[in-house]
Amino acid sequence: MDAERATAELKVIRELMERPIRCSTMSGASGVIAGLVALAGVAADYFVSARFERDEAMAINILVWAGVFCTALAANVVLTRLREMQRGMPFWSGVKKRILLTILPPFVLGVGLTAAVMHRWWVSVHGGPWMPNQWGLIPAIWMGCYGLACWQVGEIKARELRWLGAAFVLAALPTAAFWQYSIPGVTEGHAAYWTLGATFGGFHIVYGIIVWARHGG
Repeated sequence: MDAERATAELKVIRELMERPIRCSTMSGASGVIAGLVALAGVAADYFVSARFERDEAMAINILVWAGVFCTALAANVVLTRLREMQRGMPFWSGVKKRILLTILPPFVLGVGLTAAVMHRWWVSVHGGPWMPNQWGLIPAIWMGCYGLACWQVGEIKARELRWLGAAFVLAALPTAAFWQYSIPGVTEGHAAYWTLGATFGGFHIVYGIIVWARHGG
């Protein structure tokens, strides 16, 4: 029993020591970069959709958003790693393993639901049975799944991630409920660009600025 108690106490001490270190390695600049890259992705998506045929536009925009994701992820990994190196921390740790396992289910769910919506549309326009177009649900799917991932990682890292996750989830709910309606003053069919820009662009920039001010760039 004494050995078990000592092990438990050491675990608590280690977790208490790790938390401020994890917070200090967060990069506010990566949040700002993610927001700017997302805004660029929204603009590119709009440009492609307006100038290419339907099938071509879908294929190109898959690459556009894959590029947005990879660029934002790379910025976060590189900038966070630079801050870790300044503190002599290893690249891989138990904390990062927990983060990976935490974000994996929402990521798989988001990709799977997006693929399901795309499949329904593809079958409907290529000779299959007609099915309602659900493209407008994709922003809500992305926002909800990403928000859940941020909320859960916020339990491991700093609470700013929980605020970001909550903001995404709260924004996803009305987006899912009202995606089929037009936003006053916005051209019909363009609401998705505004919601993606406001959340993945605006939320990330605000989050990055707050983290930068509290924990550094």
